[in-house]
Amino acid sequence: MDVITGSISTYVFTMLHGRPAFLLLYRAPHLLHADTWQAVHGMIDDGEKAYDAAWRETIEETGLTPERFFKTDYIETFYSEGTDGVHMVPAFAAFVTGAPGVDLSEEHTAYDWCGLDDALSRFVWPSQRAAIRLIAEATAGWPEVGITMSDITGMFVL
Repeated sequence: MDVITGSISTYVFTMLHGRPAFLLLYRAPHLLHADTWQAVHGMIDDGEKAYDAAWRETIEETGLTPERFFKTDYIETFYSEGTDGVHMVPAFAAFVTGAPGVDLSEEHTAYDWCGLDDALSRFVWPSQRAAIRLIAEATAGWPEVGITMSDITGMFVL
């Protein structure tokens, strides 16, 4: 069994009435994990840093450019029988103002902005639920964030 790296997840969120609302993307029926609600998820290209891949995938999958971008202290881990490996996926968080419309990629057929409880009920995997719980907790004092998230917006040209 191998440890598999090479992918990222980004949880896009906004603040509505002082609480985070998360962008959920509905996976297209012809793809792996079809018909499930997901965050932005993608592969790290050769020579690319994980945070650069997370930024790029966020724009590619949603058409949104984050106003603030965060590294979280959370790594999604799960076993896949298809690869017979344990996957380790760094989780990032991307803030946008309001609940803007999304320009979906071909990977998704729908989107929704959801409060924490709704998002928790739609996500299938425990690692997704853990990631948004961490983000919700870290943003309780918005615009300041808790110790489990670090603002890395300055690493990108806006």
